[in-house]
Amino acid sequence: MSALNQQELAIHCGKTTDSFEKLKSICEEQADELKTKIMFSTQSEIVVPFWTKDFPELICTGTFSKNSLGEVVYELDFSESTL
Repeated sequence: MSALNQQELAIHCGKTTDSFEKLKSICEEQADELKTKIMFSTQSEIVVPFWTKDFPELICTGTFSKNSLGEVVYELDFSESTL
């Protein structure tokens, strides 16, 4: 995954037929990978939507930021899921 402009940044993973637990697990894996590659410029946080691949349903949103040690951390919010 290359560094992308944050306006274009979205993750597409899993299928609408996957269980919600499986989708959560897939999103965690994708977020772990993304946190090693995400680039911050002037913004303090970046919000990334996680969509299913087969039919675009929102699984969750991920908020990526840097902690006091400068490490990238994230929180996944599943409350806005359209599944």
